[in-house]
Amino acid sequence: MNKSLNKTKITALGTGTSTGIPQVGCSCLVCSSLDHRDQRMRSSIFIETKNGKNILVDTSPDLRTQLLTNKISALDFVIITHDHADHLHGIDDIRPFCFGPPMREIPVYTNETTKELMTEKFPYIFKKRDLPLIGGGIPLLNLEAVELEKNITLHGENFFFFNYPHGYGVTMGFIHDEFAYIVDCFELPDHIVKILKEKKLKLLILDCLQRKPHKTHLTVEKSFHYIKEIAPEKTGLIHIAHDLSHSVLLDLAKKEFGDAVFPLYDGQKLFY
Repeated sequence: MNKSLNKTKITALGTGTSTGIPQVGCSCLVCSSLDHRDQRMRSSIFIETKNGKNILVDTSPDLRTQLLTNKISALDFVIITHDHADHLHGIDDIRPFCFGPPMREIPVYTNETTKELMTEKFPYIFKKRDLPLIGGGIPLLNLEAVELEKNITLHGENFFFFNYPHGYGVTMGFIHDEFAYIVDCFELPDHIVKILKEKKLKLLILDCLQRKPHKTHLTVEKSFHYIKEIAPEKTGLIHIAHDLSHSVLLDLAKKEFGDAVFPLYDGQKLFY
């Protein structure tokens, strides 16, 4: 899919929160906005690497629509950041990539905690079956836990995975070459901030839920604080709630960072 030989391409499949934007039953200014940048499906990204690999990050409940809208027809492997429904419960929609032709297993990578939770939530996919597969209705997925805080290679691609707190559990972020992805985050451990800064990132995609304080997510103030500490070349803000319209968050970011920081919108494409 990626015809570029020297750039990695990232498509923001969805940039919204667990409820999506517009929220059902809500008539606030953002949920009733006519600006297409305020129409946000649940957060997920698609990476087309300069080496020709196609990587899906998270399988939101909006996945089928996201795949069709963005004309995604090839998939090498999947990364799951955590087990919350808005990032996971579209996993069944990976099925078309499994049955080809040819029929094949799709590798799925996450941390050990999420692997265990996914196995319990989706036993029909991940637990050993006593009967042979019939009907072709079950995704063929090979679920593996990755090593954390260590440089590893997956299918020829370089990664550094790490956990950070989110709610009562953890989310797994990652660095891929000169790009980092951090979604659904309450705070970052100091040593991870140091590593991110030392990487001299070309692109960071960072959680930024709302303006007022929140118990499980980064707010505008906290996101901007981390951006100043990490100092990437560019930062795209993701997982945005209806507290913030695209234009309002864009103005807030411009006042602090100029054009280097910006809210993402569904379907936006970035290169590094």
